Amino acid sequence: MSDYWGYLLLVLAGFAGGFLNTVVSSGSAVTLPALISFGLLPNIANATNRIPVFVGFLASTYQFHSKNLINWKKTLTLSIPLIVGTIIGVLIVEDLPVIYVNTIIIIALLVSFSLAIYKFKHLTIKKVSSHSKITIVTYLLFCLLGLWGGIIVLDTATFILLSLLLHLGIDFIEANAMKSALCLIFSFVSLCLFAFNGHVNWFFGGCLAVGSFLGGYVGSKFASMETSRVWAFAILITLLSIEIILLIYKSL
Repeated sequence: MSDYWGYLLLVLAGFAGGFLNTVVSSGSAVTLPALISFGLLPNIANATNRIPVFVGFLASTYQFHSKNLINWKKTLTLSIPLIVGTIIGVLIVEDLPVIYVNTIIIIALLVSFSLAIYKFKHLTIKKVSSHSKITIVTYLLFCLLGLWGGIIVLDTATFILLSLLLHLGIDFIEANAMKSALCLIFSFVSLCLFAFNGHVNWFFGGCLAVGSFLGGYVGSKFASMETSRVWAFAILITLLSIEIILLIYKSL
């Protein structure tokens, strides 16, 4: 009976992760610890976590597409450097010492937190009518985002969303929709690579995926509403604060 309750908790964790990933990001802050708590090694948990991420964004991308919120031409253009970076990230992640990963995550979270405080709230509430052009800087930026996503998926969606908002000047709701599509693409690529190397636990990943699909579906309904502009900022700041505190505590 206890095993069944454990699997149910995985499904619930997947739902929370799928919902958070779609509405803002940081769903992996829920699903990664859930996998590790079931005894998976960090590298296996990191690889297996790509399953709920992919499935959750599959559900949300479908919903956003049905509402015509995704600019597919720009999304597919940005996916090219994102895929390149993802492949490189997956290839090097196995040789990266854990202590370096923790340090990089903390620095990245602090940067993300600072950007969110100074820029994100204003951009989520203010509607944007003009977009910036995609430049060589954009390609380099999204290659780095893919690199990060390949190494560890945690907060990749946050950085993609902030890049779409701050660098390209895309309105929040449309940026959130594009973020889902881009995360769907990079998570699929990384999942295939990790699966090829035999590092994916399909059973635990499948339990999370069931909940993640439902969470992504529900999250996309919420994220496409105008009221999501207000709640997204509060959710993002809360999650980033918790993650920073926990990571610093574990590093001490």
